[in-house]
Amino acid sequence: MSASQENPAPCETTSDVFSKGFLQNALKIEAKGGPVPEITSYLTTLGTKPGDNYGSIIYSVDIDLSDGTKRFFVIKCYPNHPGRQEFGNTSNMFFKECEVYSKWIPELGRMQKEVFSLDEEERVKLPYAKFVHGECIDFQSEEGQARKSGVISSLDNFIIMEDLRKTYGFRMSNRLVPFDLDHMHLVIETLAKVHAISWVYRNHVESQITEKFPCLVTNLRMENMEIWSSVINANLEQAKEIFDKEFGPGNNYSASADKFAGMVGKISELTCGGDEDGTGIEKLLRITNPDPVKFGRDAKNPEPWRIICHGDCWSNNMLFRYDPKSGKPLEIVLVDLQLPQESCVVNDLEYVFFVCTSLEFRRKHTDTLLQLYHDTFNGICDKFETPTLPGFCMDSLRFRFHRGKLLGYYLAMMVLPIILKDGNVTNMEDIEQSKDIAEAFIDICKADENALLKGRLIEVMKGMIEDGVF
Repeated sequence: MSASQENPAPCETTSDVFSKGFLQNALKIEAKGGPVPEITSYLTTLGTKPGDNYGSIIYSVDIDLSDGTKRFFVIKCYPNHPGRQEFGNTSNMFFKECEVYSKWIPELGRMQKEVFSLDEEERVKLPYAKFVHGECIDFQSEEGQARKSGVISSLDNFIIMEDLRKTYGFRMSNRLVPFDLDHMHLVIETLAKVHAISWVYRNHVESQITEKFPCLVTNLRMENMEIWSSVINANLEQAKEIFDKEFGPGNNYSASADKFAGMVGKISELTCGGDEDGTGIEKLLRITNPDPVKFGRDAKNPEPWRIICHGDCWSNNMLFRYDPKSGKPLEIVLVDLQLPQESCVVNDLEYVFFVCTSLEFRRKHTDTLLQLYHDTFNGICDKFETPTLPGFCMDSLRFRFHRGKLLGYYLAMMVLPIILKDGNVTNMEDIEQSKDIAEAFIDICKADENALLKGRLIEVMKGMIEDGVF
């Protein structure tokens, strides 16, 4: 899910999407047998603008109740476009997200309450929107497989959450502007907390988390990743045109892009799980070979740092609550939980650093923010009397972060042309019904005269070259 950048401006009235009975039933299920006031009126509008969200249709619903109170919902629904549905059917993303909200997140709360006997004010606050209700097809089940051949309506897969924009004033940051230190401080601290909580759960409740919660196994299949491989290769060709124009023929930037193009297929394979033993991500993170003198050898610590990551960690998947006077971000909520999976801690770190910050920022603040991550993670471990990750120290964290920069570049090449799209952004529901989804994303990624994207593509490659990744 991604939310509107504004707070929020209704795009279009669509009151016939949900019936009163549909909404009343959601309230009834949420109440779990308790009293439920009647809905007296409600208004449904589109909840996002083109460019804010690509994997679903988001609605905002304002509800007036018979007891004089109001409720504000965000309802995330399945797309109607055949290509988008096919991608969702294969990846099973909606079912995964519904399971994460309804089972995994509540289990982390239960652990703090029942295993550690913590009062509500003592618990680590989990940075997620309140889940109200959801119903989604499990396309990996026998029944779900059969549904693939039939018509799937928008409401066959839906997730209802509290609208934090209207209840507490959360909003998105400007996706065209890289995060500053205040935003990144919140992001890194929050990622460290949620990563550490999953590590605590592994140590105190269930070591085989993905067996108990299959929703935390990567849901991307090779056919999904082939789409992104096509998009990344098109973006690399576009980047090379920019590099050749900027630096002339035979430049190091274009040569490095060519070198990376030969790795895209393998990285895509590993990113979607790679091997049956689930070690694809760890193998992916060993592709680079940093200077062991500068970054410290990890030979004494070959064990993967396995936590549950967010998996799609960029600015549109975060909501911030800001101080009305200073404008500084005070609180963050993570949204769009369609890709959480067991992985190394650097998965989310590479994503947010290389997609959401500038090269200048990374040069100035990476060490400080990695230290913040390290200290916050260990602070949570101390709170729950849990040994930290094996060999988890700053030297090893720097080493693994550097080793994972190839993944950072992969993510940057996939995401930057999408999030930095300026001007009119295509509504994915409006593209031709017969159009291939990869082709649609390639069209969205076309830079044209996008100076902002040009600058970011040049600087991210500059950093990779200077750091010895290519």
